Amino acid sequence: MQTILDIIVPVFGLIAVGYLVARLKLLSEDVGQGLAKFVFIVAVPVLLFRSLAEASFGDANPGFLWLAYFGSVVVAWTAGTVLIRWIVKADHRTGVIAGVSASFANTVFVALPTLQRAYGDRGIEPLLLIIAIHLPVMMVASTLLVERAVQLDAKETVGGSERVGLIAILKRTGRNLTTNSIIIGIACGLVWRVTGLPLTGHFDEITQLIGTTAGPVALFALGMSLTRYGLRGDILSASVIAFISLIVQPGLVWLIGTELGLTDLWLKGAVLTAAAPAGVNAYLFAAYFGTGEKLAATTILLSTILAVFTLSGWLTVLSAA
Repeated sequence: MQTILDIIVPVFGLIAVGYLVARLKLLSEDVGQGLAKFVFIVAVPVLLFRSLAEASFGDANPGFLWLAYFGSVVVAWTAGTVLIRWIVKADHRTGVIAGVSASFANTVFVALPTLQRAYGDRGIEPLLLIIAIHLPVMMVASTLLVERAVQLDAKETVGGSERVGLIAILKRTGRNLTTNSIIIGIACGLVWRVTGLPLTGHFDEITQLIGTTAGPVALFALGMSLTRYGLRGDILSASVIAFISLIVQPGLVWLIGTELGLTDLWLKGAVLTAAAPAGVNAYLFAAYFGTGEKLAATTILLSTILAVFTLSGWLTVLSAA
């Protein structure tokens, strides 16, 4: 139990400190947004670059890891969409946002520092493989499904709306991905790995120093961002989505991963990644498409609070397995 506390308390303690600093206005909202940008644009890409350049995955098959994780994503996404449309009779767009909130885990701000603290640098190896395709897969799927939902909702309203072509959607999504710092960090790490060059000298020291800031700054920035959300949406709907995100999805990863014979470290990494609370991308999609913002915001805050207990539970289960 002490080991679990040693992992959870610092992680969520930093989130709490960030929240209090923002709530007491010791630092402005602009500072919080600046820190979040630093994490996304500089710290995490550098950490991913270093980790991929130096990681040793052995003979493990990433296909099984991806199957276990994204198989659970499909189930969680579908369940979130169907249940919210049934519970509150939501439109198609809100249903998609519910699915995104249920399945788009906070891999950067919560899963990464949790795994690093629990299992060291080797603990983030499975997360690296998940992140390598997580962002592209989730962004493409989210964009396509929301665009489709827009068309479906338009058919149910007077006047309809302008139809957006598939090619235009893919071009816009591709442009967003190719300019994404995390994707660039992954690509650079893979290229460096292929060259076989070691990380040495001052370059190694600089990238190491930047990479070590990713976890703590990410948690602090997440805490500051929580003051912008709040319990403004349907608590019942948000609770259902949080349950899917924190319990159902990691449970499915555990079952599928065990059946596929994932290594112990990869299984633990995949489960804890899936057990992370809803990511901010759910709110960003909701805000961009102008629907489901309150539901996404409430889910992010509620799932982050509940993750203090559910992540502790999953760490206990995994340590005993």
